[in-house]
Amino acid sequence: MGQSALLWDGRALHEATLAGRMKTGAAKSRTNTLAVGDRVEVDVSDTGRWRIVGIGPRETRLERAAGGQGAYQRTQIIAANAQQALIVASLRDPPFRPGLVDRWSLLARRGGLVPLLALNKADLGTVEEADQAVAEACIPLEAIRVSAATGFGIDELRQHLIGETTVLVGHSGVGKSSLLRHLVPEADIVTGEVSAKSHKGRHTTSSSRLYVLPEGGYLIDTPGVRSVVLGDTHASEVASVFREIAEAPPCKFRECTHRMEPGCTVLAGLQSGAVPPVVYQRYRKLLEEADVL
Repeated sequence: MGQSALLWDGRALHEATLAGRMKTGAAKSRTNTLAVGDRVEVDVSDTGRWRIVGIGPRETRLERAAGGQGAYQRTQIIAANAQQALIVASLRDPPFRPGLVDRWSLLARRGGLVPLLALNKADLGTVEEADQAVAEACIPLEAIRVSAATGFGIDELRQHLIGETTVLVGHSGVGKSSLLRHLVPEADIVTGEVSAKSHKGRHTTSSSRLYVLPEGGYLIDTPGVRSVVLGDTHASEVASVFREIAEAPPCKFRECTHRMEPGCTVLAGLQSGAVPPVVYQRYRKLLEEADVL
């Protein structure tokens, strides 16, 4: 979001500019001053021009690292004041990537949002294959099987969104825009295709945008990404993504990273079978790729 923004007052959209003092007072640690979903204070001139002069407190936020390290690390707020993050993945084309689901789940929990999973393109396989993909990955999220191509599961998905503000996130090419076209039929939404060579999607959404659901509630569509950078992360945040690790009995050391520490109940659970190897492997991978404090 640049020097201007579109504001929704409950009935119509208004174009507004950002007050100069807000530009100069913007946090140096963030790449954007405003985020979709922000509640703002406005000043309307006698000529009808809208100007944003203040931003209300953010109850929740979806935020990711956007460059730099340590004290110089900057972040981008993708959305504010949403209750849910709907992580859209695809069964195939591009293939299901549990690691990206883990990353979005961590960012959602960090910012106070409840993560949900929509497994799109279910028509490219069987119901059993879709269930097996989620089960084998041991993803502890409510998973809704959908197909934007056939409309399968759309009604079930819609029930999870009514009355809530939900952020749509996911890998490029998983079909977020196609799902959005089902959920908000009147919206002008561009959809793209997946490259047959790379199996990667094109960025059909170039910036985040708020949509009003016909049944009540809001959807915030965000640009598709090919990677998710977590930035500074505590080991406890990584553990919170995986139910078997988060709910393990307390370890001997409070700051245990579950890698080699003596008295680690997670490592004991791995030996006993209480922690599935696939879960522990993804935990370790996420831990090693994050900037763990």
